[in-house]
Amino acid sequence: MYQRQEIFNIIELFTSQNTINFYTDIFENIDLSSLPDRVPSKYGPVGFSRHALFRAFIAMKCEKFAQITDLKDFLENNLIIAQLCGFDILKPLPSYRTFQR
Repeated sequence: MYQRQEIFNIIELFTSQNTINFYTDIFENIDLSSLPDRVPSKYGPVGFSRHALFRAFIAMKCEKFAQITDLKDFLENNLIIAQLCGFDILKPLPSYRTFQR
């Protein structure tokens, strides 16, 4: 647990506090209860949280990115935002193909 806290302290250095507060406020006020977080599949892996992917697309629109590659770069360079979206930053983030689907 202590190592995880250190990681969060380090990644906060790369993202401004205003940006962190902005996305925290947005994501806390969005009700995603009508959207199932996981779609059960008997044929493949569980996949990524649909809530996290939805929040990432909100970040894409807020940052005015036209391309998914820009979103992916943004999340990889701002891990605290990726974590606020709901992704596990200790694992690989979704691929371009996952966002495209």
